[in-house]
Amino acid sequence: MRKLLLITTALLGFALPDPAGAAPIGAWVASAIFGAAAAGSFAYGVVAGIVSMAASAGLSMVVAKLRQQKPRQEAVRGELARPTSLPAYRYVYGKTWAPGTPVGWKVRGKLLYICYLLNSRPSAGPITVYLDKRAVQKSGNEHDFTAGGGAWGTNDVFFSDEVEIAGRETYVRYWIGTGSQTAPPADIVSGSGGHFSANDAWRGRTVLWAIMHCGGDEARQQRWPATPPELNVDGNWSLVYDPRDGETRFSRNQSLIILDALRRNPVRPYPDTFLRIDTFSWGADVAEELVGVKAGGTIQRYRCDGILTFTDGTEIEDQLQPLLDAGASRLVRVGGRLALIPTVFRLSAKTITEVTTGQPLNLTRWKSSDDLYTEAVARFPAPDRAYESAETPVYVIPGAQAADGGVAKRLTFDLDFVTDHRQAQRICKIMGWRSRMQRQVSGELFPDCFDLVAGSICRVNLGSPFGAWDGKYEVESIAPAAGINDDESITIRLPAVLTETSDEITSWDPTTEERDMLQGDFVASTGRVQPPPKPSIVTGTAAARASGNTTVPGVLSAWTESASASARGYEWEWRGPSVEALGLTVNAWQSGGTLSRSAGDEDGVFVALVPWPETGQNYRIRVRTVGTFGTSDWIYSDTITATGPAVVVQRPPAPEANAVSSSRINIVATQADDQRARAILIYGSDVDNPLVATLLTTRQAGASVSVSHADTGLAAATTRYYYARARDEWGNLSDFSPGGSATTNP
Repeated sequence: MRKLLLITTALLGFALPDPAGAAPIGAWVASAIFGAAAAGSFAYGVVAGIVSMAASAGLSMVVAKLRQQKPRQEAVRGELARPTSLPAYRYVYGKTWAPGTPVGWKVRGKLLYICYLLNSRPSAGPITVYLDKRAVQKSGNEHDFTAGGGAWGTNDVFFSDEVEIAGRETYVRYWIGTGSQTAPPADIVSGSGGHFSANDAWRGRTVLWAIMHCGGDEARQQRWPATPPELNVDGNWSLVYDPRDGETRFSRNQSLIILDALRRNPVRPYPDTFLRIDTFSWGADVAEELVGVKAGGTIQRYRCDGILTFTDGTEIEDQLQPLLDAGASRLVRVGGRLALIPTVFRLSAKTITEVTTGQPLNLTRWKSSDDLYTEAVARFPAPDRAYESAETPVYVIPGAQAADGGVAKRLTFDLDFVTDHRQAQRICKIMGWRSRMQRQVSGELFPDCFDLVAGSICRVNLGSPFGAWDGKYEVESIAPAAGINDDESITIRLPAVLTETSDEITSWDPTTEERDMLQGDFVASTGRVQPPPKPSIVTGTAAARASGNTTVPGVLSAWTESASASARGYEWEWRGPSVEALGLTVNAWQSGGTLSRSAGDEDGVFVALVPWPETGQNYRIRVRTVGTFGTSDWIYSDTITATGPAVVVQRPPAPEANAVSSSRINIVATQADDQRARAILIYGSDVDNPLVATLLTTRQAGASVSVSHADTGLAAATTRYYYARARDEWGNLSDFSPGGSATTNP
């Protein structure tokens, strides 16, 4: 390694780096230092002693960022459906269902006058209205606010030849303002008895006003299962700015939506001077690239659909993380300017063959096993399931489990702004492979790496003895600085951290990697209240219960709240293995009890535990909502096989092996000194490697108990190797014991 290179020229004599060198991030650092030195050049550096050149760092380089901050989209939708006089500030992006927040209502006789907030900004449209998840077929013009205008429901559940609203035979009449309205609908103002005034326009917001007739007593609970009725509106939402042509229009482009949220958020909007707009244009091009799908045809690479709510007290960059996750993209900051790095294949901009002696060279080869995953699953809101959560098929990282050993380790994360399982599956692969990038290089680079910024791709080739660290890397952070050397020269310093990357992260073959998913068959319930979302169910370590020195296996289920505002609690039941009673096979549902609404945790999650499950048997949970107007339909969990907790079992000592003839070897294996051990497994092999050994026998044996076994039918003068493993009552296996060997007589 050479000494630091001395630059014997004035600071302003540097040439600008080529923007293409960082593909396409390039001349940021140079422009930052030139801007800082505008006080007249080199003398400024002499006074300062050392000049910082706009440190460049990624804001979200690791998979752990997925397990954080924002509530899941299901919880957001449920919360936004609750009546309130202080509605959450929300931006609805892309094409999705937007829940309506009741923000004002008045009951007069059998008529409900109500206003719902949909979007805290103007919207594009067109849109479709759903009441209690049932599509409203309509006549009329929902944007006509004049007397007698508006739209009205005409399908069976909302049509009536017995009641009228403003001269129309219907149970519901509604108007939609997409942001340009200057007053409420005339019929809302005149009919509400002064509750709504001409000033209640919600200017610049997207809102829906409605008049609903409760109807006769017999069918009322079927027509209006929730109070107030649950509103969802499907359509094209926010209008976003596209810097590539200067136009503002509806778009599902992930990069443009991130740029819009940064520029227009109510928490801390970014002026354009603090954004690298060109990188968002690059990201927009990437997002619009067409990617093949298994069924044929193409879809855009990264689309973004969902509801973004804003809260105080949290960095806006963290609040936007779900938008970034929709494309597995990342933000970087250079000299206070924010930029986007989309996830797409990029060529290396630089090959690093040397580092300076300005700081110690730190080389990391392996990450903690806690941060390595062998498979990945994403949860996403599925349009065919009324935007309830669905899971992608499991993406198994080829060779990962064999490389790590042990059981599979799953990365599960939420993609709240992805509504297409094919896009979600691609991101599963990206996140899974990204988690396995272990190598890291930290050191000081030479000034010829001046073009690099956080997010740049480079190659490392340091030569012997650092060959294990050769390969493709992404710049995680780089902090250029200029220090004085003497009266006529300065020293450029480039401390940097590089993290391993791979072309496999962004490769995708839909014919072999995309998995089929069953389409949802959602049909809106006309019950009195809506059921909760599908309950999850787990077993093993997460559900096990400890009491003193005894561990009991468990089956645990959890679910979130029903979207119905009239929900008061939840009744749950469980079903286990079949039993024989009076000569008949019985597999009945057993009552688990009722949980009140207050029994949920602060996130609205309810937990139920199956009593005394048997390992190896199948169990299932079902839940229904108990509301003011009765109960909902049952909603069922998946079926799960109960297992015990995963624990570490000590390994036995090496077996003793003695040849007694030319065809027989006697083996004595001693159980591990572990009170949890219940059985010992003996393996044999022709080579000294337990991974290729064959199981010979399994014997019941407690701690430190010895058992014997004869390995017969062997050839003369044959050397055999033997190993043992301990197993506990839950089926957990220890590591292989050390080997023992013997050779049959000649």
